[in-house]
Parts: sequence; structure tokens; C-alpha cells
Amino acid sequence: MDRDGAHGEISRASPFIRDVLLARVRAVRAGDAETLAEPLGAHAIEFDDVRLAASSVREEKGKDAVDVSVGAPPGAMDGARARADAEALCASGTATRVRDKANAGYDLTLRVDVSELAAMESEAARMEVIERAARVRSAVYGAKLRAHLRALGETGGTEGALDWHTRRPGETMFIKPQKDQVTVVFPMRFEDARDAVIATQFLTHFAEVRRTQKDLSTAPAVSYIKTPPLELKEAPEELLNVAATNGGYVSFVLFKRHVAEDRLESTVWNILTFHAFVSFHIKYSKAYWHSRMRNKVESWLSILKRAKKSDPNGPKKMTTASGRTFVRK
Repeated sequence: MDRDGAHGEISRASPFIRDVLLARVRAVRAGDAETLAEPLGAHAIEFDDVRLAASSVREEKGKDAVDVSVGAPPGAMDGARARADAEALCASGTATRVRDKANAGYDLTLRVDVSELAAMESEAARMEVIERAARVRSAVYGAKLRAHLRALGETGGTEGALDWHTRRPGETMFIKPQKDQVTVVFPMRFEDARDAVIATQFLTHFAEVRRTQKDLSTAPAVSYIKTPPLELKEAPEELLNVAATNGGYVSFVLFKRHVAEDRLESTVWNILTFHAFVSFHIKYSKAYWHSRMRNKVESWLSILKRAKKSDPNGPKKMTTASGRTFVRK
């Protein structure tokens, strides 16, 4: 959905953070004193209502730095492990570090040393640091799911209490640790009833493809049903909100092989952005249908414009059985 992602895939790096840091680095490298003298205070809300902010900081010895801040869902950044994960995923030596205290109104702040980035000789190394910093959204929003999946990888999975992650009102992801597996359930809710109908068809096919294609045999098991699965029997009613769930329930069953060290972050991000993935395909389908309808209407109009009105009282052109034509007067 952006330049890093494949068709329908959302990049882990935030375009907002990437562009802000790139612009600041270029200003330092070009010696643009006018741009650097102007305080930076940029804010953005990306998909899933992720709140991001970037503000300039003047450090000692005239070094230029940028604070990148992100707001987290309730409980996502509780505990030292979540902060340690964010630092491991986003920090890069002395160029980027997690601040001990986040800026006001946010849950995590990265301090990016723009002067150090600008001084790097390798463009590839500089972009790698910027890309890591731009993934702070993934690090923060995936903290709770990452903790459960890491436990699955380390211990093999144990029965645990139902947990949940509310990205925004009406969109809650439920996480149920079980023996040998972790089940993630998405109640699918749509404000537009037509979107719910499209989603029902899409999700039904989505679940069937996993069972019918052999090359997907190692992918997480997927199920789609219209009623709450047994994993949600402990869910609070105000979060479950069965009456408003007009798109059914999608469940993913993740095993230890899906959370190996080299696959953990990819699994966390793909599961975390599933609702956005479905929304993208609904909008894509509607745009495709509208385009087809417009093309069909234009084709009909073209035919009507070429049609000639005949005179009912004028001579009529007739055709014989052999294919010859004559005019009857």
C-alpha cells in the first residue's frame, strides 16, 4: 500500500517519520541554516489512528536532533520488556535511542541524532537507521502480541487468560494463549452494511483458500464463523459487543514455527494489520466495480450516439434469402 509493501501489504516503516527525518538530514548536509533555525513541530495520525509526532531538539555542541514520539494503546507499553523490545527494534547505536521519559501526551519517544546521521558517509547505512526509527509504530503497537508470541516460542505455549488489544474504538484484537499455540480472534465490525456483505464474501474465500492450496499448508490456520468462537467466552461484553459485529469472527491459530526468531516480527505485523488489510480490499473491490460500471455506461452511450433514427414512412431496405438487398418503395 506504500512504496515498501507488496499489493495490499502495509509497510512497517511510517512514511511520515521517514520523510521528516530525511528532510532534516538533507537540511543539515546542505547547511540550510534557515530551515534548521525554524523549530520543527509536526504531528500526524496514520492508519488505525496511530498518533505520531516529530519535534526538533538542539543538543550540546550545536548538534541537531529530532524526537520521534508515538502514542500506544492502553497497556501496550507496560513493563520493561516492551521498552527493551522497542529499543532493540528501533535504536541504532548512538544515532537513535529510546528516551527514559516519553514526551508529554505520548508513550514512547526516540531521540534521533540528525547531525550524526548527516555525517555518515554511507547512504545505505543512513537509510537503514532512518528505516529502523520509522518502524517505531510497529514496535509499540505490536508490543502486547509480541510478548505472547515470544512466550510461545520460548516455552512452547501454556494455557493463559484471555488478553486483548484495542487499537481504536470498535476494533479489538483478542489473544488467547493455549497449550502449543496462540489463537488471535478479530471481531469484524463495519459501519456500512454493504461493506459487511463484501467482507463476508472475502473472508469466506480467505479462510477456504488456506484449506485448499497445498503451498499454504504451513501458514497459520484460519477460520471464519458468524458467531463468537469458544476462545471469547471470557471476553467482557462491552468489548465483545456481539450486536455490532456484523462481519463475523476471524481466528488465526499460531504455532511455534510461526514465531521463530527470523519470522516473529513479520508475523506480529501481518496479524496486527489484518483489519486494515481487509478494509483495503473492500475499498479496492468497490473501486474496481465502480470502474467497470463506468466503462459499461460509456460503452452504451457510445452505441446510442452511433445509432441513427429511421424514418417510418421512408423506403425500407430489405434482404433476400441469398443475401442480396433491395429497397421497397
